[in-house]
Amino acid sequence: MDRQTENYIILKPIAERFNLVAKDISDEDIKYIIKDAMKEQIKGIFDFERLSELTDTYIDENEDDIKQMISDSITSRLKFQ
Repeated sequence: MDRQTENYIILKPIAERFNLVAKDISDEDIKYIIKDAMKEQIKGIFDFERLSELTDTYIDENEDDIKQMISDSITSRLKFQ
């Protein structure tokens, strides 16, 4: 028996099982798998903990300016009504 025949005999049952499982996966399952993988990749790219720390620090250091900006925005919107 040559190597190609041996590989075929070994891999054919695995391929058949994989084919059966693949047929049972719905489009919604595939979408979920892709979304989940993308979320994990994004988590790996961004350091959300550090981003959260930076946001907290910015808000703490600029609290008065932020309050004034919100107040101005509300006042401005009320003038248009």
